[in-house]
Amino acid sequence: MGERKVVYGDNWDGVLYPADGSKKKIMIVMSGSEGRLEHAEKLAKFLADNNVPALAFALFKTKHTGKNLDRIPVDRVGTVIQWLKRQGYDKIGIEGVSKGAEYSMAAAIEYPEISCVIVKTPSWFYSEGMIKKQPSGSCCWTYEGMELPFTPYKERHSNALGLMLKAGEYNVLELNTNKAVTENSIIPVERIHAPILMFSTKVDTVWPSEESCRKMCDRLAEKKFPYHYMHISFDHMSHMMLEYCGKEIKYFIKSEKADPEACAQERRIMGEECLKWISDVWK
Repeated sequence: MGERKVVYGDNWDGVLYPADGSKKKIMIVMSGSEGRLEHAEKLAKFLADNNVPALAFALFKTKHTGKNLDRIPVDRVGTVIQWLKRQGYDKIGIEGVSKGAEYSMAAAIEYPEISCVIVKTPSWFYSEGMIKKQPSGSCCWTYEGMELPFTPYKERHSNALGLMLKAGEYNVLELNTNKAVTENSIIPVERIHAPILMFSTKVDTVWPSEESCRKMCDRLAEKKFPYHYMHISFDHMSHMMLEYCGKEIKYFIKSEKADPEACAQERRIMGEECLKWISDVWK
């Protein structure tokens, strides 16, 4: 694997994992609502360890980005794409987990240069942002200075901590189910210009990702999406779909504690499927 390198621009921060030094292909990878680069780097390192160059990309909470999961410009990906092209990369894909999956799809819709898409525990619609752990009244994302349409939270004051204490694990499912999804906030996945690989879990404690993936597959079929797409759902792994997920996850999620071996096996399968997908798309 090539040397890890911190990179940045006027409004973005990242860490480049060049793998074998190849500049033919690269994946832009990002994690979710925690912001920063810690988990994104785990995604990037897994790919680089398997000879796929990757750029860990921060959504927020870094030096050159904002403080909150609110009104984050999708345009940043366009800036990163141009930067990668100047480095010599000509095949660019994107991978996101959780909120990062939502952002990844928004980016893939706007930038046809993105030719490979992987989303893990995605939502099927754009959601309201958060400021200081409370609903912001605006979208998580913007494009060309305009907010994307969004579905608001049901409750105007989030009590995530209370829900987690009640459940005895990291569980905010109640906040993210039975929302009155607005039609214009549904992600127009059929506008993506690339094959799409989706992962979900039946034991998601953040939002119903399996339902989201099913809805997106139905939409792609209805719209006669011209590219290949696939949905893989797991039975034990949690919302935290990182191949390099630390063992401490079992202290926060009951399904991870109940059967850590099954979760580890599912993560191995997920990693293999990701690598196969990237290889097949970019043959």
